Amino acid sequence: MPSVLVCGSTAIDLIGHYQGSFAKYQVQYQVEALNFSLQLADLRSSFGGCGINIAYGLKKLGVDCIPLSAAGKNFRDHYEDHLLALGINIDHIVVDESFPQCATAVVISDDHGNQITAFYAGASVSDKRKLPSVIPEISACTFAVLAPEQAPIMLRQARDLNRLNIPIFFDPGQCLTEFNKQETRELLALSQYTMVNDYEFEILQKISDFSQEKIESMMRQIIVTRGAEGVDIYEGGKHHHVDAAPAEKILDPTGCGDAFRAGYIYGVTAKHDAIRCGRLGNLMAVQNLRSPETQKYDIDEPRLNSAYETMYPESGIR
Repeated sequence: MPSVLVCGSTAIDLIGHYQGSFAKYQVQYQVEALNFSLQLADLRSSFGGCGINIAYGLKKLGVDCIPLSAAGKNFRDHYEDHLLALGINIDHIVVDESFPQCATAVVISDDHGNQITAFYAGASVSDKRKLPSVIPEISACTFAVLAPEQAPIMLRQARDLNRLNIPIFFDPGQCLTEFNKQETRELLALSQYTMVNDYEFEILQKISDFSQEKIESMMRQIIVTRGAEGVDIYEGGKHHHVDAAPAEKILDPTGCGDAFRAGYIYGVTAKHDAIRCGRLGNLMAVQNLRSPETQKYDIDEPRLNSAYETMYPESGIR
């Protein structure tokens, strides 16, 4: 399979669990002006960052991936050894010693998979971060993923990748709300694929002031995830809906979107059609749901193939 460049954050997450429902809490305590206090049933630290989460999933599926990121000094404490043990290439994760911390996400989930997230960029804004064009292996990369980061970072990478004629998966995530119209329009113009959830797709249209039809006309594919409602894929004037894969056990939804992206991009590198790619992404998301952390679910290509053949026996995976 070809290599995939994954541009994105390297983060150390704090993941908490609220035993109950955010919606019920809001009704019971009449939350005003976002002034509220949650008593958590669990709190732990874990390895994360959208870029490395996607790279983790791709590596598990046997896809050669090159993470491009920047990290703080605490990357050397445990994260570096963790990635080396997984066999993930860390040659292009620049450690900026002037930043004590990697990017940090604080994520609190309730019993229904709803989440409250706060994000600190940390070393991800370092000016020591490399551009794709300086990576010796870049000629082997058939695709590049722009995982959620600040708009100026994503724009520098997108412009560089465009000069290299490397197709881009634009994945703005929750950072999208900080983009302006010009930034959003340029990133769309430089990309060939857009991957967002349903809320982000609405925000994307609002900020860019582009209609869905306009964005469709600019892309090879738009992939819109809808949680338990599945995923919608728009390509070439066609619309495909793919139902979510059933999840009998949900431990933590953190990182499910990243796992989906790994499964979907694996499908694209294997030259599968859009429906098959969506199903593969959904199966990977379920694997993540069963895991308490974003880089601990256990999967490989044969087991994913087997799960696919069990779930969709009429189509097979190849």
